[in-house]
Amino acid sequence: RSLTVCDGLHISLSSSSGNYNEIGHSPYTLFAFEAGGALTATQIHEDGVWQVKHPAGSQLLLALVDSLGNSGGVLPTVFTVGSGSSDCLPALPTSAVAPIIITNASHIEPCDSWQMSVSGGVPPYTIMLASPGAPFLQDFAAAQESDLISFINSGIALRGPTIGASESSAT
Repeated sequence: RSLTVCDGLHISLSSSSGNYNEIGHSPYTLFAFEAGGALTATQIHEDGVWQVKHPAGSQLLLALVDSLGNSGGVLPTVFTVGSGSSDCLPALPTSAVAPIIITNASHIEPCDSWQMSVSGGVPPYTIMLASPGAPFLQDFAAAQESDLISFINSGIALRGPTIGASESSAT
């Protein structure tokens, strides 16, 4: 499936049981994990619109979390961003050094180990994992004194390539 740069994607919330009270608590945060690129987090409200602020050619996984941190899961589709107007794309920072993850894998099965090295930014780092169709996001913190991270996949059943390995630093 594809999205277009700077276009809006209508977000409509529903409960799998049909009970409106089970859709979580507004406002919501939509995470867009870009393979090999930036993670964006955008606050949206019920039946809102999310603007695609990733460059053409990007592959994205989309996930939703409510204001209490409850996960709405990860959409099962990996979206490819098509060309369009780039007027909405944010300017690249000139002074900040963003953290970079170097890893030995792009796909991990249950019980596999994933080795990562993080450089740049300011530790401690928090790593967030997303997999297409997963019922939740998984995140974990790295020890402040370490830039080498080993993750054992004990809690997330992967349903495709894990393109969303994103880090945030204390900056």
